[in-house]
Amino acid sequence: MQEIARAYLRRCHELGLELIGVTDHNFSQKTEQRDWFLTHLVEQNKSVARDLGRAPLHILPGFEVDIGYHVLCLFEPAKKASHVWRVNKLLCKLGLDENERFRQGQPMPLRRNGAAISLKELVELVQDEHKGIVIAAHADQNDGLLNDPRHMEDYKNKRLLALEVTANPPVQRILDIVEGRDRAWARQDCHPAYVMSSDAKSLRKDAEGNPIANSLGYRHTWLKMSKPSIEALRQAFLDPLSRIQLLGGQPSDVLIHPRITKVSVRGAKFLDDQEVNFSEGVNCVIGGRGSGKSSLLEYLRFALEVDQTAKPDPASSLGRKRDQLMRSLAQPGAEIRVSFQAEGGVADTLVYRPFNPPATQRQIEGREVTDLQTVLRLLRVQFFSQGELSRMTDGEGGQAQVLALIDASCGKPLSGLQVDERKLQATAKALFQAARDEQRLGAEVKALRQETVEIDRQLQARAAVQGDSVRDQLARRANRHLDEMFSAAEQVSTDVSDLVERLSTQPTSLPDEAKEWPAADWFRTADRDLSGARNDLAQELSQALQKYQGALAKVLDANAPALEAIQTAQEQFRVACEEKGIRPGDIARLQELEETKQSRLKQVHAREQELEKTRQQAAELPAVLASLHGIWKRQFALRKETADEIQASVASQTVRVTTTYMRDKASFGTAWKRLAPRDGRGKLARRWDELGDDLFQSWLERGTEESPWETVEAGRTDPRAILYFTGGPLGDDLQPALIAHIDSMDVRPIWEEVRVTRVSDGIDVELLRDDQSTAGKMSGALSEGQRNTVLLNLMLARGDGPIVIDQPEDELDSSFIYKTLVKDLRATKQRRQLIIATHNANLPVNGDAELIYALEARDGRGRLLAEGGLDRAVVARAVLDIMEGSEQAFKRRSEKYHF
Repeated sequence: MQEIARAYLRRCHELGLELIGVTDHNFSQKTEQRDWFLTHLVEQNKSVARDLGRAPLHILPGFEVDIGYHVLCLFEPAKKASHVWRVNKLLCKLGLDENERFRQGQPMPLRRNGAAISLKELVELVQDEHKGIVIAAHADQNDGLLNDPRHMEDYKNKRLLALEVTANPPVQRILDIVEGRDRAWARQDCHPAYVMSSDAKSLRKDAEGNPIANSLGYRHTWLKMSKPSIEALRQAFLDPLSRIQLLGGQPSDVLIHPRITKVSVRGAKFLDDQEVNFSEGVNCVIGGRGSGKSSLLEYLRFALEVDQTAKPDPASSLGRKRDQLMRSLAQPGAEIRVSFQAEGGVADTLVYRPFNPPATQRQIEGREVTDLQTVLRLLRVQFFSQGELSRMTDGEGGQAQVLALIDASCGKPLSGLQVDERKLQATAKALFQAARDEQRLGAEVKALRQETVEIDRQLQARAAVQGDSVRDQLARRANRHLDEMFSAAEQVSTDVSDLVERLSTQPTSLPDEAKEWPAADWFRTADRDLSGARNDLAQELSQALQKYQGALAKVLDANAPALEAIQTAQEQFRVACEEKGIRPGDIARLQELEETKQSRLKQVHAREQELEKTRQQAAELPAVLASLHGIWKRQFALRKETADEIQASVASQTVRVTTTYMRDKASFGTAWKRLAPRDGRGKLARRWDELGDDLFQSWLERGTEESPWETVEAGRTDPRAILYFTGGPLGDDLQPALIAHIDSMDVRPIWEEVRVTRVSDGIDVELLRDDQSTAGKMSGALSEGQRNTVLLNLMLARGDGPIVIDQPEDELDSSFIYKTLVKDLRATKQRRQLIIATHNANLPVNGDAELIYALEARDGRGRLLAEGGLDRAVVARAVLDIMEGSEQAFKRRSEKYHF
């Protein structure tokens, strides 16, 4: 039997089973404990697991009994043989002693004192007195609970928490019963869970290694538990949608959303050193005031925050709290380690050491990362501190946040359209410049052409006096030569005279000490010889200078005929210029004018070519604007489709999202103000906001232009079109003033930027009551708590990154927490991780948190009190004490409510 038990256990491990319940009919046909197969399973459990390098199985001992239909009874996991013996004794207590359980090999029905035991009695004994669990066996079969209408009242017993079925999904008749559609079988409030298990009569398998019918592992059920126990089983039966899955592979294998797997805190001032292993579903951090639950979440935020510069106002309460928490970490040895799986399931650990220099504060352990922000963005975690939802939805912020949420949910398709939008906007701005260049170049071409005509007229006038001009130029050059000749002669005379004067001046004589110099005689002889030669040269130059000056005076006396001929030629040219109406001095610019004319002709040609190219570019503007408007419409269509999907994803069905094309008046107003006159005292400036309101309303009503800006453009280019957006004439002075203002040199570039600026799409969200009537709109009369409820519902409905929220119940309407938030949390946790600090019991209890992490304040520090799920007694006790005020307080309130 030991070897059979070991073979059985090995097959359990081979199948991946972790928890088994053994429920033989009437426990066993044998009366001796050593003959019970269950005894050997328990005894060999650790040994087999050790041989396989696996953890031992969790074995729930139990039995199957017949109370008119078959029922399974299971008890706490057995770790030694005595635990099995207690289960056997319980069956004796129910009325079946060891020697009375079988007759001729057939199990006997459960009777006590000759009467059948009811389900009520069985539940009271098994579940209340002995902390076991009762399951209606193969309830969908002939000998099952649901096969006979006589068992309806037993089915309606709320203490019956679970049924076993043999098909997944169950046949329609069974589904109608267990899902409450069959009124005859209907139970109040809730329906029992249903599970599947194997009639494990053999260990046989097919060629692929899969169990065959009636073999171990043929049918199985996945159960979510903190630690296998009867209480964990009971919690699973109480919340089957969250904790039970029939057949298939391991549920966590398909959960590939990004998640934070663990955070470790070391050296913090307000929190004991501790490590939290998060579930991929709902995690609730609970604790009294000062226990550190908010600190734990903020430490996570410090480590994982992508934008380290986006910090709250230091003067605000949030900013002061953040600074205080940051200081609590800024000490040697303080460290936050966060293990996470980002997009794609690749695991990383971030180490955050606030005391380090900024460059080494945050690092990925075990690998070099050039851009940490990119790694963290792939985690897609969102953090919401206390009060943050209210700040986000204050004023018109709620609608802006909803639009941002929709945009984020649109993902890559919207990002691609936005890239296209930016390219078209840049192109349009360049084409606007081309249109302005076209006007400028056209004016330049006209001016250059006219300038060429004027130069040509001047050239023609000068051609008529060309001969006189030539003689005048020759006379001028002769006169210049004459002046230069006499000036040069006079300069020669002056230079020679100066030289004679210098030669006549005695140079420095020998000093007295020269008689002591070496070769003193030579120096005296040289000085005497040079002085004599200089005097001779001065006399000769003086004589030559007198002769030269005489020749110059003779020439000057004879130049009168030359001067008269020069003056005659110049006078003839002056008279000819007067007759042609030109100034005598202009004739000298004839060549210059000709060169200027040729230069202007070249400039005209170049400008005409540039103008043609610019004109072609400017002609592309309507097509580019049409493409831009098309992109805007595609963006809206994508937003609307995404908004509809988000609305459908809200599990509580409490919101209705409405999107309208470019109907956000605030966005329009921001751009319109950019165009406003700087001088606010003028009539146009005083009516500017009114004109904007009229324009926007007209555009909404007309719907003929692609955007409000195209309506403005129509009014700018056609004065009659001003009526489009003013509702009537502006007046003789204001109508041209508006057009002139937009067309002015200062405003025109701003107008061109505004014209390609997208007005945001209109967004509104209605909060719905249970009957689908409207409780209010985000744009209207919703309270702060209702606005926050709307935003949180939408956030939960879309995305797959972790959401970390500190006490959301503080900012939500209490009436919506259970009705909507809990429902949305339960739906969301199947596809994204939630980490919530809370003091509202609805969230961990009715939200069925996979991890409850309870902290307590002790000696000024937050310390771990309990962790796990509600299936652990220490966790349930912590929830009762922290969130309900104690078990007694909870019961007293229940009595006060007349429950």
